Amino acid sequence: MPDTADAPGAADTPESPDSDAAAPRALAFRTERRPFGGGEWHAYRTLTLRFEPGEPVALAQLSWRDIGGADAVVSFAPDMSAFLGVRTAAGGTPEEWRGHAVQPAVDPEPQRFAVTTGGSDGDELALLVADGGATLTRLSWTDRAGGGGAVALRTGGLPAGGEVTGSVREVAASAEFTEAGEVAESVLHVRSDKWLAPEPGPCWLHFTMVEPVVVRYYTLTSANDFAERDPREWVLSGSVDGETWTELDTRTDEVFPDRHHLRGFDITGPARETPYRHFRLRVLRNGGADCTQLERVRFFSSGPLHESFAGHRHAPGRAPEPYAGVAARPSTEPIVPASGPFRGYVEQGRRPPAVLSDPSRLTTPEDWRAFLSSYSADMLRVSGDDLIDVTDDQRAASWLGFEGATEDELAALEERLGTALPPSYRAFLAASNGWTNISGFTYELLGAADVHWLHEHPDQPLEPDYVLDEDGLKGPALFISGESDAQYWVLDAGDVSPDGEWAAYIWASWFPGLSDRFRSFADLVVEERRGWESLEGSSGNPVHPEGADDLLREGNRAALRGDVQGALDAYEKAEDKGSGAASYLRVLLEAFTEPRFSHHDLRHVLHREHVAAAVGAERLRAEAVPLYLDRSQSDLNAATPADARRHWAAQLAEMLPGVPVPQGDALDDPAAADWLAGRELPEPPEFEAALAAARALAAEGDTDAAWAAIEAALPAWYPVEENRIVPVVLLVDPALREVVTPRRARSVVYTPRGAERPA
Repeated sequence: MPDTADAPGAADTPESPDSDAAAPRALAFRTERRPFGGGEWHAYRTLTLRFEPGEPVALAQLSWRDIGGADAVVSFAPDMSAFLGVRTAAGGTPEEWRGHAVQPAVDPEPQRFAVTTGGSDGDELALLVADGGATLTRLSWTDRAGGGGAVALRTGGLPAGGEVTGSVREVAASAEFTEAGEVAESVLHVRSDKWLAPEPGPCWLHFTMVEPVVVRYYTLTSANDFAERDPREWVLSGSVDGETWTELDTRTDEVFPDRHHLRGFDITGPARETPYRHFRLRVLRNGGADCTQLERVRFFSSGPLHESFAGHRHAPGRAPEPYAGVAARPSTEPIVPASGPFRGYVEQGRRPPAVLSDPSRLTTPEDWRAFLSSYSADMLRVSGDDLIDVTDDQRAASWLGFEGATEDELAALEERLGTALPPSYRAFLAASNGWTNISGFTYELLGAADVHWLHEHPDQPLEPDYVLDEDGLKGPALFISGESDAQYWVLDAGDVSPDGEWAAYIWASWFPGLSDRFRSFADLVVEERRGWESLEGSSGNPVHPEGADDLLREGNRAALRGDVQGALDAYEKAEDKGSGAASYLRVLLEAFTEPRFSHHDLRHVLHREHVAAAVGAERLRAEAVPLYLDRSQSDLNAATPADARRHWAAQLAEMLPGVPVPQGDALDDPAAADWLAGRELPEPPEFEAALAAARALAAEGDTDAAWAAIEAALPAWYPVEENRIVPVVLLVDPALREVVTPRRARSVVYTPRGAERPA
C-alpha cells in the first residue's frame, strides 16, 4: 500500500466517522495514475464507492469491468484510507492507480437491489462504484474477514429519464462541413446525421443551454464511416458564464468499436452537482485522420441503472453459494387512472392498483386479471369495430381473453418444454389461456397447448437460425404469438433474470429484426399497451382524453417561454390524449429544430382529420402548405413547373381530406395558384414592421442586418390568435430564405416570446 504521506490529498484525510453522526456512507478517493512500472504521478478522476452486501464491509480488494471494456483492480489499506491498484482503459495499456480518502463533496445514493438468491427476506445490496467510466458489467470483492464474491451485472440501457439534451438552445463548433450539411446542430438530431470538423488537430463543440442544468452522464455516438475520425482523447468542461470553465471529465485512449456506436460516460467529482449553462467538448486527438466527426451527443442528469445481478458469494471459511438480485423498483403512477373497472378508485380519491403500470407487480393471476380487465374494456370501447376475431361472448363479458390455464395444463407445458416458465408469463396463462388483440399489430397470443420452441416448427413465419444468429438471441426462443400484422413475440430462455424472468422481444418486418430487449413478458405487455394508447390518441381516438386541453395549454406556455423540451413533452402527452392541435404544434416546433425532416413530419400528421379540424383550413394554407412545399421540393423530379403544381396539389389533397385543394385543370385558375402560394397570418404590429425591414435588407443582400432586425423584435412577438406559438412566416417566406439559417431557426424557438397579447 502507498504510504499515506505520499498518497494524493494526504492532508484531506476525513474525520473519523465517530466524530460526525451524519458522516457520509460513501467513500471518496482523490486519485493519481502513472505508466505501469514507474514514472511521474498525475492527478486523475475521483473514485466514489459504496458497497454494502446487507451491511457495510471493510474491503480488502475490489475489481470491476465496465461495458466499454475498461478494467480496474484495487487493494485497500486496513482502514480503507488509501488504495493502490491497476486500471486499464478499453483498448489501452495498464496504468498504476492510487488514491487517498477525502471527505466526499456529496453523499450520492447507491443503486439498491432486492436479493433474490443467497440472502434472507428483505436483504439488499447497495452498490455504487463511480470512477468516471462506463456502466459496470461485473464486480468482485474480498473483505477483511475473509469473505467475498463476484457478480455479473446487467444494465438496463440508457437512463429511463433525466435527459437534458432538449435544453440545448444553441450548439457551435470550431469548424464544420457546411456544404454537406454536416454541421454542429447535427449532433442534436434524432435521425442519423453527423458533425464533421474538416480540419486536422483539436476541435470543439460548445453547447449553450436555455438555463443551467446538472449533467452527471453523457453519451457520444460514432459516425457512419472512417473509424480514424472518431475522437480518442477529449475533455468535457462546464461553465456558468461561458468564460470561466471547470473540467468535468477527461478521456484518453478511448475506442468506438463500430459505426453508429453509442458509448456512455459518467462524470465524477463535486462538479457533477453544479448546474452549468455552457458545456464544451474539446476533442484533443482522433484516430489519426485529418478531420473529426461525431453522430450524436446527449446529456443526462443521471446515469443508467442496472437491472439485476447474478453470481456467487462466500462467507469466511465457507464454500461459495449462489448470490443474485433484481433492482428495487419504485411504484409508478397507473397507466389508466380514470376508466374501466377502476374508475371508482379515482372518484373516491384512491390510488388504482399499481399493477396497471408496474410490470414488476404482474406476478399473480389476480394481478393479470385486474390489468387485462381494464385493458379489455379500453380496447373494446375505443377500437371495438376494428378488433380481429372477437366473439360475441367476449364482447358481452368485456374480456378479450379466455378461461385461465389449469395447473395441469401449465405443468404439461413445462414438461413439454423441459423447463419452468418465467413467472410473469406463467401467471398470465393462469389468468387467460391465450389472448386476442394484445396490441394494435398482434392479434393473438397463443395458449399453453400451442406455444412452442422456435426451432421445432420450421413452417412458422420466423427463420430460427436468422433470429438466433443474426439478431443475437441466446436461445432457445419460445414462440408465443399467433395471427398478426407481420409482428411476432418471442421469449428468450437463454436470457434469464435472477427472479426467473426471460427476456422478451418483438420481431417485426418493419424494424427489421428484433425490437429492444424487454426484461420480461410483463414489461413487454405493459409497453405494448402504452404504445396502443399512444397510437390511438395520435389518430384521434383517445383512450383517455381527460386533461388534453390542459396539456395543450401547458405546452403553449412552455413554448412561449422558450422551454422547447417542456413544450414537446406536454404536446406529446396531449397528442396521446387525442389533441389534434398538439400534434400540429409539435411538428411546427420541430420544424425549427430539425428543419430537414419537417415535411416528413407534416405528412404524418396532416392526413389525420382531427388535426385538420383542430387547426382549420386557413391556417393550414398559411403555414403547413408552404412549409411542406418548401421542404419537400428536393424529393420531386418533375419535368415542368406545371407537373410540379399537379404533383404537390395531389399530395396536399391526400394529406388534407377536410381542406378543398384545387386539382387538374383548375390549377390554371389564378385563384388556385394564389391558394397554393399560401397567405400570411396576422402578426403583432412591431414584429410586422421588423419583417418588412428584414425583407428590405435581405433584398439588398445584407442578411446579417436582416436577421438582427428579426432577432431584436422576437421577444415582443405574441400570439394574436389561439394556439399560435411561433412566427412560422420565418420558415416559409421566400424573401427570408437566406436570412433564417437552420442555426437561427433553432434560436427562434428558444427565445422567450410574449406570453399573451398586450391589453
